[in-house]
Amino acid sequence: EKRAMMMLLQGQVGGIIGTHTHVASDDFQISQGTAYMSDIGLTGCRDNVIGMDSSVPVERFLTGVSGRFEVPEKCRKILQIAVMNLEEGKCTDAFKLKIFDDGRVLRTDAWIED
Repeated sequence: EKRAMMMLLQGQVGGIIGTHTHVASDDFQISQGTAYMSDIGLTGCRDNVIGMDSSVPVERFLTGVSGRFEVPEKCRKILQIAVMNLEEGKCTDAFKLKIFDDGRVLRTDAWIED
């Protein structure tokens, strides 16, 4: 649905940035003045499974027996953010920052589709 929304609105909006799944996509682009990324990815705990304590997801994977996901008391954190430069409602350039709690910062530039 996100990609269809991009096709419908490209050139009419400055950006469409999706989220929900837990792994960032590698499709950050600018087309006709619209920035697009399917999924900015997980923001929160990065050392577990989908941000939850890993014991239940691993057990479910191995046995098929489900359980209750629990938010861990401690975790290493990550923040992801998309930054877009807009001029007259059109995106001219954009990048994503992935900021780790240990101070590392990774930058990914959007590619421009002509």
